[in-house]
Amino acid sequence: MAIEKMRLLRMAGSKENIEKILLTAFATNDLHAELASHVVNEGNGGKLIPEDNSFAEYLKRINSMARSLNTEIMCAFDGVTTFTKDEIEMHLIEAEEKFEKINEQLMMRSNLTPEDKDALEILRSYDISALNDLKYSYVTFGRLPLSSIPKVDLHEEKSFIYHVMTKNNQYAWVLIIALLDKQKEVNNILESLYFEPIAIPKIDDIQYTIDCESTLGQIYGYVYHYAELAKYYKYMAIFDNEVVITGFVPERVKKAYKTLFGDLTDVVIQDFPAESEEGLQPPTVLRNNWFARPFELFIEMYGLPHYGEFDPTFFVSVTYSLLFGIMFGDLGQGLVLVILGQLLWVKKKMKLGAVAVRIGLFSMFFGTLFGSFFGDEEILTPLFTEILGFSEKPIHVIDPNFTMTLLLTAVGLGAFLILTSIGLNIMINFKRKDYSTALFTQNGVAGFIFYASVIGMVAGEMLLGMKLMNIVTLSIFVYFPLFIILMHVPLKNLLHKQALKPHEGWGGYLVESIFELLEVVLSFVSNTMSFLRVGGFVLSHAGMMVVVMTLKEMTGSAGLLVLVIGNIFVIGLEGLIVGIQTLRLQYYEMFSRYFAGGGKKYIPTTLLNQ
Repeated sequence: MAIEKMRLLRMAGSKENIEKILLTAFATNDLHAELASHVVNEGNGGKLIPEDNSFAEYLKRINSMARSLNTEIMCAFDGVTTFTKDEIEMHLIEAEEKFEKINEQLMMRSNLTPEDKDALEILRSYDISALNDLKYSYVTFGRLPLSSIPKVDLHEEKSFIYHVMTKNNQYAWVLIIALLDKQKEVNNILESLYFEPIAIPKIDDIQYTIDCESTLGQIYGYVYHYAELAKYYKYMAIFDNEVVITGFVPERVKKAYKTLFGDLTDVVIQDFPAESEEGLQPPTVLRNNWFARPFELFIEMYGLPHYGEFDPTFFVSVTYSLLFGIMFGDLGQGLVLVILGQLLWVKKKMKLGAVAVRIGLFSMFFGTLFGSFFGDEEILTPLFTEILGFSEKPIHVIDPNFTMTLLLTAVGLGAFLILTSIGLNIMINFKRKDYSTALFTQNGVAGFIFYASVIGMVAGEMLLGMKLMNIVTLSIFVYFPLFIILMHVPLKNLLHKQALKPHEGWGGYLVESIFELLEVVLSFVSNTMSFLRVGGFVLSHAGMMVVVMTLKEMTGSAGLLVLVIGNIFVIGLEGLIVGIQTLRLQYYEMFSRYFAGGGKKYIPTTLLNQ
């Protein structure tokens, strides 16, 4: 129905207060901030804040270590504790030294079997640091084949002790301690017994991991906070000794937004109309009633209107629902669309579900007019004959005598919608004060008169037998509007008090414009004929259901199952095709005449979710 009114705000405060200004400006979901590079230019003397990626680099180093340690650091910034960059670097170096040792040990264990790793976990019950610090003893750990265990005691001169830590069906994992001067002798014995050494951990990697996480956790909240703030410096410009944030807010929240800066006495907020600053395009926020709101989805897919221009959402909601309802007219199947759409909207908040509810209601309405309920064309006949007093059902879609009426009605509906689209274009361009486009083009007054006249003359001759086509009517209502369309550029120049002659000269202009005029005429014909698909899909839908009902009768006791499966198939396939074709009619036959899109989406800049 309308595009929400916006205001352009400019918040300016001292550079010393930059963090508070930024946190306050982006504290709510209201401000669509403009990049400082769009605000600063050579004429206003503004400067951009120098890019500082140091906190982002610190954060990258922290996250890299956290991922490798398979942990997640969640320490938040307390707003009080601060660190200098030297202190942050010191903490990172300390953590990276621990991480390097942990990583080195993990690499050493990467080729071990799961049983080897389990044995090492048992070894952790000992004081590993004490084992590594023994000065006069030789300590080794590994696995021996079970067959070698009895042979260990046969070495009379053995000068070591051993302890079996764990074993399985093949190996025993043993800890061996000997005097340091017996190391070579012990190794020879163990080698003869097929001993496979496993390196004893140099550090307690679990404790080192805890220490590393603790070191990183001390600085993480602070680093993350300022790394995130640095992302928003691109919205802050510097003018003299002040930082300035420029952006758009909806007019309805302007007062509430300004109150956020109540405690910042040095901040000045300037308030301007949305379109007051050249080079800054206001964002578009669509605001529609409950019925039209879900159809904003289709507008956003095509392209939002520019701020302050015509919002086609309501027109689309009515025409889309109308065309879909006609092409998919069935009371029962429309009810299924309503139920499925409501479930999608309630459970998933899908706008497409809300659209399905509305087009389903129109399908139910036209299905009632057609007398169709899940493909049964006779079940609703008593509604017309016994309750409403008709002699018979007024519309027989599958009656061959009705086919021509249906197709002509579809063409008539298409002509009406095309004329309405041209009328909207005329209104929009008068509002823009683009009078030449509103008056002289194929989608302006000239095109409206030409198309309406042709449709009226053809309809009068075919349906009423009136002789409307003669040299006078054709000259005034057909040839003259076409001449205006042909000469729209010279007429535009004349309107703007410029030279009547086109820039490329009369010869080149006329040759090019004649071909363009031929294309205009053909486009009117093709656009009109395109609406034949409305009648075609009415017949297609009815025909598919006739097939389903025939199969139901042929399958006897399985007829109910055939009916259910057939309706599911038709709802899924026909519903999808009709939905796409209806959208095509909107985009190609109507939008192309009055709507171009190109608006900027309203995207609030906020720290709420950071």
